[in-house]
Amino acid sequence: MRIKDENKQQRIKEAMVSLILREGIDGTSVAKIAKEAGVSPATIYVYYDSKEEMLAEVFREYSSAPYRYLMQRVTPDMEPAALIETIVRGCYSFSREHEEIFSFVEQCSRCPNLSEYVSEEECSCDILDLIHGYQERGALRPYSDWNMGAVLFAPVRFLAMNRCEESPGEEQLSELIRMLQRLLLY
Repeated sequence: MRIKDENKQQRIKEAMVSLILREGIDGTSVAKIAKEAGVSPATIYVYYDSKEEMLAEVFREYSSAPYRYLMQRVTPDMEPAALIETIVRGCYSFSREHEEIFSFVEQCSRCPNLSEYVSEEECSCDILDLIHGYQERGALRPYSDWNMGAVLFAPVRFLAMNRCEESPGEEQLSELIRMLQRLLLY
Protein backbone atom coordinates (compact mmCIF):
# COMPACT_ATOMS: atom_id res chain seq x y z
CA MET A 1 0.00 0.00 0.00
CA ARG A 2 1.30 3.42 -0.93
CA ILE A 3 1.76 6.12 1.68
CA LYS A 4 -0.48 9.16 1.43
CA ASP A 5 1.22 12.51 0.96
CA GLU A 6 -0.79 15.56 2.07
CA ASN A 7 0.96 17.88 -0.41
CA LYS A 8 0.17 15.54 -3.27
CA GLN A 9 -3.43 15.23 -2.16
CA GLN A 10 -3.71 19.03 -2.01
CA ARG A 11 -2.32 19.30 -5.55
CA ILE A 12 -4.94 16.78 -6.69
CA LYS A 13 -7.74 18.81 -5.06
CA GLU A 14 -6.48 22.07 -6.56
CA ALA A 15 -6.16 20.48 -9.99
CA MET A 16 -9.70 19.14 -9.80
CA VAL A 17 -11.10 22.52 -8.74
CA SER A 18 -9.20 24.33 -11.48
CA LEU A 19 -10.34 21.89 -14.16
CA ILE A 20 -13.97 21.96 -13.06
CA LEU A 21 -13.97 25.75 -13.18
CA ARG A 22 -12.49 25.67 -16.70
CA GLU A 23 -14.16 22.59 -18.20
CA GLY A 24 -17.13 21.80 -15.97
CA ILE A 25 -17.79 18.66 -13.98
CA ASP A 26 -18.52 16.49 -17.03
CA GLY A 27 -15.43 17.76 -18.85
CA THR A 28 -13.15 16.81 -15.96
CA SER A 29 -11.71 13.30 -15.88
CA VAL A 30 -9.34 11.50 -13.52
CA ALA A 31 -6.73 11.47 -16.29
CA LYS A 32 -6.97 15.25 -16.72
CA ILE A 33 -6.83 15.80 -12.95
CA ALA A 34 -3.74 13.60 -12.70
CA LYS A 35 -2.00 15.41 -15.54
CA GLU A 36 -2.81 18.84 -14.05
CA ALA A 37 -1.63 17.71 -10.59
CA GLY A 38 1.56 16.14 -11.96
CA VAL A 39 0.72 12.65 -10.68
CA SER A 40 -0.29 9.37 -12.28
CA PRO A 41 -3.98 8.44 -12.46
CA ALA A 42 -3.22 5.49 -10.18
CA THR A 43 -2.02 7.95 -7.52
CA ILE A 44 -5.46 9.54 -7.41
CA TYR A 45 -6.95 6.17 -6.50
CA VAL A 46 -4.67 6.02 -3.46
CA TYR A 47 -6.74 8.92 -2.07
CA TYR A 48 -10.17 8.41 -3.66
CA ASP A 49 -12.15 5.44 -4.96
CA SER A 50 -13.67 7.42 -7.83
CA LYS A 51 -13.99 10.86 -9.37
CA GLU A 52 -17.46 11.13 -7.80
CA GLU A 53 -16.15 10.36 -4.31
CA MET A 54 -13.32 12.88 -4.78
CA LEU A 55 -15.74 15.55 -5.98
CA ALA A 56 -18.13 14.94 -3.08
CA GLU A 57 -15.34 14.99 -0.49
CA VAL A 58 -13.73 18.16 -1.84
CA PHE A 59 -17.13 19.83 -2.22
CA ARG A 60 -17.97 18.99 1.40
CA GLU A 61 -14.60 20.27 2.65
CA TYR A 62 -14.65 23.46 0.61
CA SER A 63 -18.32 24.19 1.40
CA SER A 64 -17.45 24.59 5.05
CA ALA A 65 -14.39 26.78 4.35
CA PRO A 66 -16.28 30.12 4.36
CA TYR A 67 -17.87 29.28 7.71
CA ARG A 68 -14.53 28.31 9.25
CA TYR A 69 -13.19 31.63 7.92
CA LEU A 70 -16.09 33.48 9.57
CA MET A 71 -15.67 31.69 12.89
CA GLN A 72 -12.13 33.11 13.11
CA ARG A 73 -13.62 36.63 12.93
CA VAL A 74 -16.64 36.49 15.24
CA THR A 75 -17.05 36.03 18.98
CA PRO A 76 -20.09 35.36 21.18
CA ASP A 77 -19.62 38.68 22.99
CA MET A 78 -19.70 40.99 19.94
CA GLU A 79 -22.39 43.61 19.76
CA PRO A 80 -25.21 42.24 17.54
CA ALA A 81 -24.77 44.98 14.91
CA ALA A 82 -21.03 44.25 14.78
CA LEU A 83 -21.77 40.53 14.41
CA ILE A 84 -23.90 41.15 11.33
CA GLU A 85 -21.32 43.50 9.85
CA THR A 86 -18.50 41.02 10.51
CA ILE A 87 -20.44 38.17 8.93
CA VAL A 88 -21.30 40.18 5.81
CA ARG A 89 -17.81 41.62 5.37
CA GLY A 90 -16.27 38.23 6.17
CA CYS A 91 -18.38 36.45 3.56
CA TYR A 92 -17.47 39.04 0.97
CA SER A 93 -13.77 38.98 1.90
CA PHE A 94 -13.71 35.19 1.68
CA SER A 95 -15.17 35.33 -1.84
CA ARG A 96 -12.42 37.73 -2.90
CA GLU A 97 -9.49 36.07 -1.08
CA HIS A 98 -10.51 32.52 -2.07
CA GLU A 99 -12.14 33.14 -5.42
CA GLU A 100 -11.44 29.65 -6.81
CA ILE A 101 -12.93 27.89 -3.78
CA PHE A 102 -15.90 30.28 -3.76
CA SER A 103 -16.57 29.72 -7.48
CA PHE A 104 -16.14 25.94 -7.17
CA VAL A 105 -18.62 25.74 -4.29
CA GLU A 106 -21.11 27.96 -6.09
CA GLN A 107 -20.87 25.83 -9.25
CA CYS A 108 -21.19 22.54 -7.35
CA SER A 109 -24.07 23.88 -5.25
CA ARG A 110 -26.16 24.05 -8.39
CA CYS A 111 -25.45 20.42 -9.29
CA PRO A 112 -28.34 18.21 -8.12
CA ASN A 113 -26.12 15.11 -7.85
CA LEU A 114 -23.85 16.85 -5.35
CA SER A 115 -26.48 18.52 -3.19
CA GLU A 116 -27.12 15.23 -1.39
CA TYR A 117 -23.53 15.23 -0.08
CA VAL A 118 -23.54 18.67 1.52
CA SER A 119 -26.16 20.46 3.55
CA GLU A 120 -25.84 24.17 4.25
CA GLU A 121 -26.79 23.57 7.88
CA GLU A 122 -24.09 20.93 8.29
CA CYS A 123 -21.40 23.29 6.98
CA SER A 124 -22.59 26.33 8.86
CA CYS A 125 -23.43 24.67 12.19
CA ASP A 126 -20.87 26.65 14.24
CA ILE A 127 -22.02 30.00 12.91
CA LEU A 128 -25.66 28.95 13.36
CA ASP A 129 -24.92 27.94 16.97
CA LEU A 130 -23.45 31.41 17.51
CA ILE A 131 -26.53 33.03 15.95
CA HIS A 132 -28.81 30.87 18.12
CA GLY A 133 -27.04 32.26 21.18
CA TYR A 134 -27.81 35.81 20.04
CA GLN A 135 -31.40 34.82 19.33
CA GLU A 136 -31.79 33.24 22.79
CA ARG A 137 -30.52 36.46 24.39
CA GLY A 138 -33.08 38.44 22.39
CA ALA A 139 -30.42 40.30 20.39
CA LEU A 140 -31.42 38.86 17.00
CA ARG A 141 -34.88 38.07 15.71
CA PRO A 142 -35.76 34.36 16.01
CA TYR A 143 -35.97 33.56 12.30
CA SER A 144 -35.49 29.97 11.18
CA ASP A 145 -32.02 28.76 10.16
CA TRP A 146 -33.14 28.60 6.52
CA ASN A 147 -34.36 32.19 6.46
CA MET A 148 -31.41 33.43 8.50
CA GLY A 149 -29.04 31.83 6.00
CA ALA A 150 -31.01 33.20 3.08
CA VAL A 151 -30.89 36.79 4.28
CA LEU A 152 -27.35 36.75 5.69
CA PHE A 153 -25.42 34.75 3.10
CA ALA A 154 -27.33 34.79 -0.20
CA PRO A 155 -27.16 38.58 -0.78
CA VAL A 156 -23.42 38.60 -0.16
CA ARG A 157 -22.97 35.67 -2.56
CA PHE A 158 -25.00 37.61 -5.13
CA LEU A 159 -22.76 40.66 -4.74
CA ALA A 160 -19.64 38.50 -4.93
CA MET A 161 -20.76 36.62 -8.04
CA ASN A 162 -21.89 39.75 -9.85
CA ARG A 163 -19.08 42.10 -9.04
CA CYS A 164 -17.53 44.30 -11.66
CA GLU A 165 -15.12 47.19 -11.33
CA GLU A 166 -17.68 49.56 -9.79
CA SER A 167 -19.90 47.10 -7.95
CA PRO A 168 -20.09 46.28 -5.20
CA GLY A 169 -18.11 49.03 -3.70
CA GLU A 170 -17.95 49.99 -0.08
CA GLU A 171 -21.20 51.91 -0.48
CA GLN A 172 -23.16 48.83 -1.65
CA LEU A 173 -21.66 46.60 1.04
CA SER A 174 -22.40 49.17 3.77
CA GLU A 175 -25.95 49.57 2.49
CA LEU A 176 -26.46 45.79 2.60
CA ILE A 177 -25.12 45.69 6.17
CA ARG A 178 -27.55 48.44 7.26
CA MET A 179 -30.45 46.64 5.56
CA LEU A 180 -29.63 43.36 7.28
CA GLN A 181 -29.17 45.04 10.65
CA ARG A 182 -32.63 46.62 10.35
CA LEU A 183 -34.11 43.27 9.36
CA LEU A 184 -32.40 41.09 11.97
CA LEU A 185 -31.91 43.28 15.04
CA TYR A 186 -34.60 44.19 17.55
